[in-house]
Amino acid sequence: MKTSYKITTESDGLSLRKYLENYHLGKVKIVSLFASKTIYVNEKFVNPEHILRTNDIVSIDSKEEINFIPDVKKLDILYEDDYILAVNKPCHMLVHPDDKLKRDTLCNIVAYYYKNKGWSYQVRYAHRLDMDTTGVILFAKDSLTLAKLDEMISTHELRRTYLCLAKGKFKNKKDTIYAPIGEDRHHQQRKRISKTGKAAITHYEVLEEYKGFSLLKVELETGRTHQIRVHLASIGHPLLGDELYGNMDKLATRVMLHSYKASFIHPVTHKELEIIKDIPFDMKKLLKR
Repeated sequence: MKTSYKITTESDGLSLRKYLENYHLGKVKIVSLFASKTIYVNEKFVNPEHILRTNDIVSIDSKEEINFIPDVKKLDILYEDDYILAVNKPCHMLVHPDDKLKRDTLCNIVAYYYKNKGWSYQVRYAHRLDMDTTGVILFAKDSLTLAKLDEMISTHELRRTYLCLAKGKFKNKKDTIYAPIGEDRHHQQRKRISKTGKAAITHYEVLEEYKGFSLLKVELETGRTHQIRVHLASIGHPLLGDELYGNMDKLATRVMLHSYKASFIHPVTHKELEIIKDIPFDMKKLLKR
């Protein structure tokens, strides 16, 4: 597959090497592109120090294949262009299998979508969501875009907003939780607050209060496994349906957590994007009650 990138004014005057470095593509990968002569400017092979100008077309000819077994299921597409695919992840589904020969995950469904379009893109997820979590998840169609999205996530240039239902009424309607998260030695699947854990920062705001629970907007400054679930449980407000960090709940059959919005500057076009997926039916049903 050949992927092309139109040079915008932001990159005018950069060398081709610097342009690739700005995407945070690894040095080994950059060397490989030039050594294999699979990168071009305006359809011509050039050296790494070639100076780019606005409206130049950088093309990368990558010989790759779809890397997951395709599953014939419908994909809920929220946004798509030549570089990014944003989809809605349903509940009770893994993002990817633990073995490339397995199926029934979101990556398998995306693989079928690519195959049906006649594309040979590898399936590249930019981030993950827990099995029960629903909502916006991003895929990159090429390695350059994936490298940039990875960097944007780590520097918080890519902002992800969650909506969730947590037990009880909050004393502080808007607050930030600073608590490091580490492994739970007594439970393989659980995480816990630990002084020796990795730094974790969660911002939350109560949007509405209901009988027995509250609707929260949550934004993460770090991306630890189960971060929202661990942090809210640590202050006495586990998510509805979260048996791992709370108790059994008659109101919910899954963890009530939804990836509502992804906001970022497009890594290639530099246009501002805001991708939104409204809360799913089961959460709406609880709010109506």
